[in-house]
Amino acid sequence: MVVMSSYREPSGEIRHQESNTRAFVNERELGSGTLYIAESILSWKSSTSEDGFSLEYPHISLHAVSKDFSNFPHECLYIMLDADVDNTAEAGDDDEEEDNLTIVRFVPADKGILQQLFEALKDCQLLHPDPNDSISEDDFEGEDTLAALNNITIQRISTDNGNGHDHSDDAMDAEPGQFDDAE
Repeated sequence: MVVMSSYREPSGEIRHQESNTRAFVNERELGSGTLYIAESILSWKSSTSEDGFSLEYPHISLHAVSKDFSNFPHECLYIMLDADVDNTAEAGDDDEEEDNLTIVRFVPADKGILQQLFEALKDCQLLHPDPNDSISEDDFEGEDTLAALNNITIQRISTDNGNGHDHSDDAMDAEPGQFDDAE
């Protein structure tokens, strides 16, 4: 399993390129460089050397714009990977490896660009879905699932329909068989 590799030149369309971006892997600062959010891969290359790294999109478990200064002193693009990249070469047990995480943070010089970085990363990650996260039709077949769907209670969210009538306490019970497939 390749989660993080040495820098690879991005191929395909680059959705966003941001120079003067500091990179952090867990608590270790790697310096300043250029962040490439490409359709094929996410890469960062140091400004002062040939060092850098690339991330495979399916291994990104979570990404967000973080402004929580209690855990990290800078606003950043926060990325959680599904493996501990510091220990992947040493890990022998796949189950143990899955419990570990790696945090990667990108801190651009221009903090106003963080939302654009997030959107570009989101768009590229959607091009590479994790096959382990897919939901099959088999997950929704069977009598137990159909019975549960038939007993759903729908709660109205609106409290006023515009004529002064309050619907906050109304609920609609589904009719038995209402959600059965019409075959």
